[in-house]
Amino acid sequence: MPDEGAMLAFSFVGYISQEIAVGNRTNIDITLQADVKALNEVVITAFGIEREKKALSYSVQEVGGESISAVGNSNVVNSLQGKVAGVTVKQTSGAPGAQHRITIRGSRTFTGNNEPLYVIDGLPVSSGGRTIDINPNDIKSINILKGPTAAALYGLRASNGVIIIETRKGDEASKGKPSISFESNYNFDQLSLDPRYQKVFAQGENGNFVPHSAFSWGPKISEMGTYTNQLGEQEEAAVYDNVGDLFKTGGTFNTNLLVSNSLEKVNYAINLGYTDQEGILSGFNMQRINLKFAGGYDISDKLKVNTSVSYSNTSTRSVDLPWWGTFAVPVSYNLKGKPTHVPGDPFRQINFRGQHDNYYWALENNYANQNTARTFGNVSFDYKPLDWLKVNYRIGLDEFATIGKEVIEKGSAAGRTDPPSGGRISNSTANNRQINSNLNVIVTRKIGEDFSFDLMLGNEFYDIRNRGLSNQGSDIVIGGFHHISNTAIQTTTESLSRSRVFGTYANLSLDWKSTIFLNATGRNDIVSNMPRQNRSFFYPSLGLGVVFTEFLSVPRNILTFGKLRASIAEVGQAGPSHATENLFVPGSAGGFTFPYRGLNAFTHDTQLNADDLRPENTRTIELGFDLRFLNNRIGIDYTYYTTEASGQIFRVPIAQSTGYASELRNAGEMSIKGHEVVLNISPVSKPNFQWDITTNFSTYRNRVISLAEGVDQLELGGFLVTLVAQPGQEYPSIRGWGYLRDPASGEVVVDNRAVLPNGNQNPRYGMPLRSTEQVILGSAQPDFEIGFNNELRFRNLSFAAQVDWRKGGILSSGYNRLGKLYGILSETENRETPGKPFPGKKGYYGTAGAVTVEGDNDIPIVYGEQFYRFNEDLIAESNIYSATYVRLRELKISYDLPARWFSNSFIKSASFYFAGRNLWLKAALPHFDPEMFNTTEGESYNTYPQTRSFGGGFRINL
Repeated sequence: MPDEGAMLAFSFVGYISQEIAVGNRTNIDITLQADVKALNEVVITAFGIEREKKALSYSVQEVGGESISAVGNSNVVNSLQGKVAGVTVKQTSGAPGAQHRITIRGSRTFTGNNEPLYVIDGLPVSSGGRTIDINPNDIKSINILKGPTAAALYGLRASNGVIIIETRKGDEASKGKPSISFESNYNFDQLSLDPRYQKVFAQGENGNFVPHSAFSWGPKISEMGTYTNQLGEQEEAAVYDNVGDLFKTGGTFNTNLLVSNSLEKVNYAINLGYTDQEGILSGFNMQRINLKFAGGYDISDKLKVNTSVSYSNTSTRSVDLPWWGTFAVPVSYNLKGKPTHVPGDPFRQINFRGQHDNYYWALENNYANQNTARTFGNVSFDYKPLDWLKVNYRIGLDEFATIGKEVIEKGSAAGRTDPPSGGRISNSTANNRQINSNLNVIVTRKIGEDFSFDLMLGNEFYDIRNRGLSNQGSDIVIGGFHHISNTAIQTTTESLSRSRVFGTYANLSLDWKSTIFLNATGRNDIVSNMPRQNRSFFYPSLGLGVVFTEFLSVPRNILTFGKLRASIAEVGQAGPSHATENLFVPGSAGGFTFPYRGLNAFTHDTQLNADDLRPENTRTIELGFDLRFLNNRIGIDYTYYTTEASGQIFRVPIAQSTGYASELRNAGEMSIKGHEVVLNISPVSKPNFQWDITTNFSTYRNRVISLAEGVDQLELGGFLVTLVAQPGQEYPSIRGWGYLRDPASGEVVVDNRAVLPNGNQNPRYGMPLRSTEQVILGSAQPDFEIGFNNELRFRNLSFAAQVDWRKGGILSSGYNRLGKLYGILSETENRETPGKPFPGKKGYYGTAGAVTVEGDNDIPIVYGEQFYRFNEDLIAESNIYSATYVRLRELKISYDLPARWFSNSFIKSASFYFAGRNLWLKAALPHFDPEMFNTTEGESYNTYPQTRSFGGGFRINL
């Protein structure tokens, strides 16, 4: 255009764009005004409905796809920790392909499912712990619907919240020309923990050297000279780094190719991903292939069809290792490079520890392979016959088949049956299929100038079928021949579970001047696996949101936006499969289990199922506000919620004269109260420099209100301790043997009897006494969890860091317990001279069982074998630690190459980055990572250790 007509356009995210005529001016000053409408993000809600966030009456958080794939995680769930308030991710293992446990706002059921529903591209899918099948590089966004109000339309599957995953589509591509994006990264993985061992004493007991001993209570290594090892060879006593020698640096390779295009009526996207992960131990690995096609076609102006089909193939290999023994090997053992078995007999290992395998032998001989092929996808039709009427129908399938084979080789301690060390072979197959269909009719109307409403009526049908078949053979006949027929005893088990649900629902949203929003939902489900008279149940929700800043004359550059919200909702959760059927199980008698020598027998299960079960009921009230200040430079989103979960379904003990041991009932109630705060601050916001800080804070208290009549505790599992649900206590609570305590002061009571009543010396003189019965040791619930996320961008350079802080809660550390029991950890090094008295009171048990206290303890003791092996090991409380930690969860530095470099090439843009995960940890738990959890929350033992990773990658867009 002519110079005199030249225009300058000014724009920035969240502000109203302006165009200014240049004219003859050489200097132009301009101030952009905040665009409040632009600040109202659009989020994905139930059934893929897009709604303005300001219109919602409940809490929703979104995580962008860039944050998910930023540091090369192979599991999408792993990336959510610390990024969403109220979401907790438990890593049950650091092994390649390991599954993770995720909860939103804590647990709502004692023994049922506490995981959220996963919805991918509008299709509810079976999580089954298989989030590892999802390609993180194909994710566009993740929306987390936290409360029942947000998730109520999805029905009983969504009682624990919903995770909505949107993958990349072709309509995101530029018009008319294919877009190609290629990304690749590699991360080095290392052992994240750093146990500190004593390096003074050799294996043995009572100060004596014992070549085959598992304990490290032997003589000083420096005073041993030479000794005869397990091979009969003379060897110089020395200190060896067995843990460092065993673990190696692993690696994770990810690569992803996306081809997409958007034409006038057609769009498509093809995504191919590959992941190859080598563990930090030989024999542990994972490979995954992902292939997805998504496409859309506008049949007419009124009818559109979209489809998305994904295929994944995931293979993992692992080894059954005695993890608790791996980290408690005497430092005087020389294992690396040594033979693992007796010469000439590969199945008779040199068993350096009688109760555990030589882990080098186990890595050579044992294995567990698993392969899962999964297909999920859907087809949807959108028909809009009128401007105010829309009809949507979607049908989808999620199906996966898993084949597994595990071998515990002949000669393995892990496979001991009768005869000893016979080994075992296990073959298994599992087939899971879920069909989902839903139809929605949506009416959108405006009433006058001020009112509008959306009404959605719909129905959903889904059918779930899970089938499993396993064949286990015990006592391998010929070692090294891993066929199930090469075993002496074979047992086959088969399982089948099916359920069908038909749901109808309605959603009404009212809007007055985009200021007051009222939302009401109702859903009725008919469930096949509940008693006939209780198969149908209804649950409603009601929510209100008010943008109060529309009524105030407050300068928008001070209080830019303010909203209050409140909601109440009820949801249900059905009982387990076959909840109304009494099943037969293989019989047993006189120590024999059938089938036996060709004979078979069955008997009733000892668990009686009920014919009057009702679904569990969860009622939640949620209150909150959303405030934004200084033109959106500061944002505060606060939520308070209270939940009552009643009608809990669990097994209640009954009189064995009935022929059963327990009965499935509705009994028990728990209460959850919590707070969440999301704080967003942009200290600097300039075109060439942006600094954003997001802090996610959450705290909740989950308390058991009641159980069934006559039931004082419900045991939930555990090994060294027992996790329980107990009225009046937090859920879950940890029960075990505690220290005997002075009733008056609460201090530990130390045994001050030098001589026992029988005249013998008291070996526990000066040592803490054990409680007379098991006690509640504390709760696994944290006081709070905070995720600090910092992101800075200067021109083309970006820096992002995430720090997670968990405060409070306790855990039982099996690793610390074993390390002290076996005399290997650094705490056991000062074992020859008396140390300080154990803190507490001194006293004893009286003849009537009463505790007698005789003042403060002043008895010095030796913290050696007697203390750790024969006293502390009997007291579970001695291995209870705070679960508090601060962790540098993620760190990333990226650089976008200048666009001018590619102005005359086929490359549109390119970037590279360096990233790390779990790079630093400060924890109250000594020696080990507090996130080394089992599937049982609050206890850590026998798990593959966590890793830290660092590496880099690049992305090219064509």
